[in-house]
Amino acid sequence: MSDNTVILEVKDLCKSFDGHEVLKGISTTIRKGDVLALIGPSGCGKSTFLRSLNLLETPTSGHVLFEGTDLTDPSVDINQVREKIGMVFQQFNLFPNMTVRENIMLAPVKLHKMTDVEARKEADELLARIGLSDKADAYPASLSGGQKQRIAIVRSLAMNPDIILFDEPTSALDPEMVGEVLSVMKELATTGMTMVVVTHEMGFAREVANRVMFINDGVIQEENTPQEIFEHPKSPRLRDFLSKVL
Repeated sequence: MSDNTVILEVKDLCKSFDGHEVLKGISTTIRKGDVLALIGPSGCGKSTFLRSLNLLETPTSGHVLFEGTDLTDPSVDINQVREKIGMVFQQFNLFPNMTVRENIMLAPVKLHKMTDVEARKEADELLARIGLSDKADAYPASLSGGQKQRIAIVRSLAMNPDIILFDEPTSALDPEMVGEVLSVMKELATTGMTMVVVTHEMGFAREVANRVMFINDGVIQEENTPQEIFEHPKSPRLRDFLSKVL
């Protein structure tokens, strides 16, 4: 699904916390339609890298260019740029005092992207798309974890982003709910949505991603097609990692 339009370009990205170097010079290019799966052991820097792509983490050095704009330039209005970069977290972050529909409508209306009427129509269409039309007037407390995460995904979609970043979107879910969230993400991939996904779900990485990046100890140890990563891993560390998770 990928074409040659560059959405994100990462150049020599480094990040330190209290003198400890978590990212040690990561460079990569993400093109329109890419589904990039980030895999690796816990604590390897995957989530820090993902959160650096929209400056939720401020890089210590290096550059992140989104559609040609250098996000690390202090003169850039990062909040305006973030309107085009969706983000889905492990925790669903839905507002408990708002209905499902109101949660989805909030950002497009508040940021003057849509009128109330337009946002309501969009919310109802998105809920129908994920099979949760009957939950439009429900409050988050009444939903399962899988339903909440699907709502979080369509809330991100309501802003019509150019890319969506997923930070371990299924890790907080009971095992039987993982499939319903992954199926929404698979459907998104088939529509050409550009996605970067930190995941422990190797089946998803193998089946849906067109590229897999193995991060270990703050560097990209290997980056290739799913077939090459899973069937012909080159580095001993990747072979060892896959032997434990497959």
